[in-house]
Amino acid sequence: MARKPGKISISSIARELDLSPSTVSRVMNNRTGAGEETRKKVSELLKKYDFQTNYPRPRSRKIAVASGIPGVSEYIAAVISGICEYVHRSDLSACIIQYDSNNGESLLSMLRDQQCSGVILLIPASFREQLPELSASGLPVMLVDESTDLPNTGFIDNDSYSGSFQAAEHLLSLGHRAIGYLNHKTTRNHLQRFQAYRDALAKAKIRISPAWCRELTGGMEAGFCKMNELLDAAPEITAVMTTNDQIAWGAARAAIRRGLRIPRDLSLVGFDDYPASAFWNPPLTTVLHPMEEAGRLAARALDRYFSANGKEPLPKQILQTTLIVRESTGPCSKDYASTD
Repeated sequence: MARKPGKISISSIARELDLSPSTVSRVMNNRTGAGEETRKKVSELLKKYDFQTNYPRPRSRKIAVASGIPGVSEYIAAVISGICEYVHRSDLSACIIQYDSNNGESLLSMLRDQQCSGVILLIPASFREQLPELSASGLPVMLVDESTDLPNTGFIDNDSYSGSFQAAEHLLSLGHRAIGYLNHKTTRNHLQRFQAYRDALAKAKIRISPAWCRELTGGMEAGFCKMNELLDAAPEITAVMTTNDQIAWGAARAAIRRGLRIPRDLSLVGFDDYPASAFWNPPLTTVLHPMEEAGRLAARALDRYFSANGKEPLPKQILQTTLIVRESTGPCSKDYASTD
């Protein structure tokens, strides 16, 4: 292995820590065979001396993209697309880890086995119990669409609340007063979206009926089923907000099968702005959630961290969301004197 010229070398670091040079090398190359406490000591000294090997051609750093849910949704695909776009034009390489907490192996152990230098977590709520161990490991960790105060951990989150509030105010401006909501309560972002809906209607002095809201798990099929339940329980509804576009697609199908016309009889709003939403009939009003940009920024954050030898802090950034008005929303066709 090539050494960095000068006093500081792998051998000198090994002597200072009373370790073998091969152990230091394993840590530097993210190989197995070194304990977490040893890795922490070596990493701290490497950062202190700003030491990097002097290879003729720098080795690419491998980052992991970890997901704790089965399958690849439109959301996961969009974030991974942004990550891959950045990785393609950088010196990084990437692998995808489909993590199952039921198999008994920790995510950190899997990252070590794959010789990963850092990790991007998708749907971070799936890794809540793993985060303290990851943070303490010394590996740089980036969360997508969730915030954290843990050390050695950054995030690219989004302001779900403001986008959802804009959507609710848009419907209110069109005269809608009986507005339903299909809620996917899986992450903090989804809770923020639902809270914004509640706050916007409260600001307009509209009392939300319990019949107007339905909780669900899943995508289009769940949206279809819960929309039918919602319309059965609250036929006065003239508009519906959903926590993502997939649910809105299913909800639209349920409404159309009942003979409702969108937007003349029922206005519909999604969230995320998946590419297909602009081509539905009618095109879906939704909230632009910059998912690909979040993936790009997360990958760039790790790249910059490596280039600075760990001395550039990982970013804690919140991206804006924006209402995109299309043809699935229109003026309310019913007269409501008051819903107070």
